Amino acid sequence: MASELQNILLVEKNHMVGSVIASTARQLNLATVRKVASISNAQQYLSNETFSGLIATIEDEIADLQFLYALRNSSFKGAPDMPVVVITPACDEEFAVKLKTLQVSRILIKPFKVRDVISAIELVTTPLNA
Repeated sequence: MASELQNILLVEKNHMVGSVIASTARQLNLATVRKVASISNAQQYLSNETFSGLIATIEDEIADLQFLYALRNSSFKGAPDMPVVVITPACDEEFAVKLKTLQVSRILIKPFKVRDVISAIELVTTPLNA
């Protein structure tokens, strides 16, 4: 077993959804999850801490994509190439292309299955060199 769990940041304003994701990671010993309810809070944490990955709900496409652009442009303390999973209620082709440009590793469409959450957590906690 790994000596230390990876630390991931979860941005989810729906408390129940965030709790399901965090408790799944904890119960399966996959990662330590820091939950925040807004992009603003996420920016504060990313400015002061490093995370191995990010799972973020995107609802306001313009504002939330600006956050991802800032992440990829080294505006925060962590690695700009950290794995990112996006949770969204819908995703058309144009939005998917934007997310691909931002090197989003995976898109979860709400509602999603627990197994999808597990694979998303595993994705953002896999070391980049693996």
